[in-house]
Amino acid sequence: MNELVSKEHQKTEFDELLAESINKSNLKEGSIIQGIVSEIENDAVIVDIGAKVEGRIPKREFIFQKDSNELSVGDKIDVYLEKIENYNGECVLSRSKAKSKEIWLEIEKSFESGELVEGVITGKVKGGLSCEIGVTAFLPGSQIDTRPIKDISHLLNIPQKFKILKMDLKRNNIVVSRRSVLEEMHKEVREERFLQLKLDSVVEGKIKAITDYGAFVDLGGYDSLLHSSDITYKRIGHPSEILKIDQKVKVKIIKVDPDKNRVSVGMKQLEEDPWTKIKDSLNINDRVSGIVTNVTDYGIFIEIENGIEGLCHKDMLTWSQKQNSKPGNLYARSQSVECQILEIDYEKRRLSLGVKQLTENPWTKFSEENPIDSILEVEINSIKDNVIFCSISDEMDGAIFIKDLSWDNDPKEEIKKYKTGDKIKAKIISNENEKISLSVREVEGNPFSELKEKKKGDIVTCNVVEVGDFGVKVRVGENGPKTTIRKSDLALRKTDARPERWAKNDKLDAQITNIDLSSYKITLSIKSLEESNEKEAIEKYGAKDSGASLGAILGKALGRNKSEE
Repeated sequence: MNELVSKEHQKTEFDELLAESINKSNLKEGSIIQGIVSEIENDAVIVDIGAKVEGRIPKREFIFQKDSNELSVGDKIDVYLEKIENYNGECVLSRSKAKSKEIWLEIEKSFESGELVEGVITGKVKGGLSCEIGVTAFLPGSQIDTRPIKDISHLLNIPQKFKILKMDLKRNNIVVSRRSVLEEMHKEVREERFLQLKLDSVVEGKIKAITDYGAFVDLGGYDSLLHSSDITYKRIGHPSEILKIDQKVKVKIIKVDPDKNRVSVGMKQLEEDPWTKIKDSLNINDRVSGIVTNVTDYGIFIEIENGIEGLCHKDMLTWSQKQNSKPGNLYARSQSVECQILEIDYEKRRLSLGVKQLTENPWTKFSEENPIDSILEVEINSIKDNVIFCSISDEMDGAIFIKDLSWDNDPKEEIKKYKTGDKIKAKIISNENEKISLSVREVEGNPFSELKEKKKGDIVTCNVVEVGDFGVKVRVGENGPKTTIRKSDLALRKTDARPERWAKNDKLDAQITNIDLSSYKITLSIKSLEESNEKEAIEKYGAKDSGASLGAILGKALGRNKSEE
């Protein structure tokens, strides 16, 4: 118990002596005082400020002071007293804060003149890194390097240059950039290197980056573009098939743009152009073999020589219409294939190839065996956009358009009667460009055949089929086509233009006012017929201005006709 009391007494005595010593030294927190270097450790400098305790200052605060290289034990230096005693019983001192005013003025001059400052990166902080440039500064993450970096260990405590971006004395805040320094250095190197690069020169470089459209080649401080089309004469799917990062390559400078400071290089330009080799060896219609290098929706690419590639369009793959739209169902990359040269363009370096030309054209044989007007039994494959597609053979299809289903019925209603899988009879009405058009309505014959000798102005006898407000629907002759005589064409006088004047199965005469046998169209008019009769009667038996009435003239004409009979 007595021992415990004795220890407490000793501590109280020490505190009193310490307080007395501090008071005598006029030490005050937040002031700048003079101290003596009493010891220099690996990471700190111990400074005696005249009190009974010493202060420890991180050594990094001395790195950029003018006296940093001359610092030794016994030196007198100004320090900033932050706290007289911390929980470890030590004074908290700062060398940088003591010189901050002087340093701020120096840094401000550098900022205004655009000069760089020297410093070190000391560690990570939120949003970036902390730096010492005589005072603590902030280095944002975006300003560390020209490209994102994850590991910054190699940058710590290494003296380097920084550019000051922003200063705020009131907030004691300085923002610096390492990236700006690097960019300026790279710019100088690039400009110097650009002047050395000449068109058509052959230089060595290193693959720096690979993209979908090519690669970037480092030519010793200057990046150039190597487009995928300039890598090789062969077709490649991606530049990575030939190139790798850090690969050393020999390239030729093929373009220099001083305005944009851009350089383009090529690798294939150092090889012999394969098109010059084959200029006299390939001819149209030659049969050649090759390897499929690419398959697209519009055809396949075939390499027939090293670096010589041609396109076989999907229409040239097979005679079958059913497979033409799907090259991928017929061929795959690296597949061997026989083909025929259809076209050669040496200037544009283009080659057109065909595969189907090496087999017999089934259309030729089909056309010989099935001429126009032949009737076939076909099966409906599909119905789309008012067109019925039918299978004629394993390789050929035919089409029936909606208008070719019926002579009389509504086409839109008629097509509803058909479905996929139905077997029907159809007549070939067209076979051009390997496309067959069929007709259902012409299987039983063509009613317009009866009118092939008729022309505009001829008079035909018709059978009434239907009467309505629309007019009179008639059939021309006994087996001719049906057509409608509009109400306005039923009579010369409006009072007589009444459809109810006729009944079903009645016969009437009408004049052809329009006929087009190629498109199966005919227009009739009773009014036009009456106008023709009237004109003829007037010419033969009198004029309207002669004093005779039209009725008298027509009556006279009709009487004469009867007497002649």
